[in-house]
Order: sequence, then structure tokens, then C-alpha cells
Amino acid sequence: MRSAILCTADAVEEAFYEAMQRGDLEAMMALWADDEDVLCVHPGSDRFVGLAAVRESWARIFRSGHVRIRCTDVHSHTGAVLAVHNVVEQTLSVDPHGGASGGMQIVECIATNVYVKQAGGWRMMLHHSALRQGSAGAAAAERLH
Repeated sequence: MRSAILCTADAVEEAFYEAMQRGDLEAMMALWADDEDVLCVHPGSDRFVGLAAVRESWARIFRSGHVRIRCTDVHSHTGAVLAVHNVVEQTLSVDPHGGASGGMQIVECIATNVYVKQAGGWRMMLHHSALRQGSAGAAAAERLH
């Protein structure tokens, strides 16, 4: 499945986080570049290289449902064919220790998203997300995305 032509890297990023929030694997994969050099690193995980590995990584995450996430503090640079965005991802996650939060906590990650402009519009080339230093939920990092 290939999505409509996305005219900006910002549009790809918006669709990327919407697909994550819906747990929609097909919509997620439609955003990635047709390139076996695509890369994805989820918090607390190894590096996934290539479309099949990236797809399987998201399929595994979405088997647990959607990801409750929002982005803040976006810094971006866009050139003629490459765009780099750095964002703070705030993810609502289950607190393994319960506590006053009702068993939920906000975990912050720092993510870098790289987009390339291809004949079919802008597409994601890299998503790398890591737990923010000092963020609650280090134990939950593997369940984030």
C-alpha cells in the first residue's frame, strides 16, 4: 500500500505519529521510503535495517495496541531533498510499580526523524527514539515503540 503523495516532511511526520496512535501498520509502512537502507531504532531496542525488519518491529509493537504518544519541542531543518526533525516524544505508559498515578506514567524520549524527497513525495528514511535522560519509566522503555 502506498499513500498519497505527501508534499512536505511535516505532513509525513504528522501521518507517522497518527499511524502510531491508531496502531495502523499499513498506514505506518506506507510512509517509509522504498529503500532497503531505511533504519528504525525504538527505545531500548536494537537497530532494524530494511523494510521487512522495520515492518516486523512495528507489527510487534502494534500487537499490544496503539501507542499513546504526542510530540513536543520540534526542531527541524529541511533542504531540497532531505529533512531532519528532532522531537520530544511523550508516551503514556503503564507504570510497573503502580503508584499514585493510577498505574500510568508519561515517559519522554528524544527522537530524530529523517525524511527524503522521492518521486512519490516525502518519505521517512530513519526513526531513532531513545529514552530521555532522567525520564521516568526506564523499565517501560522496551514497551514504548
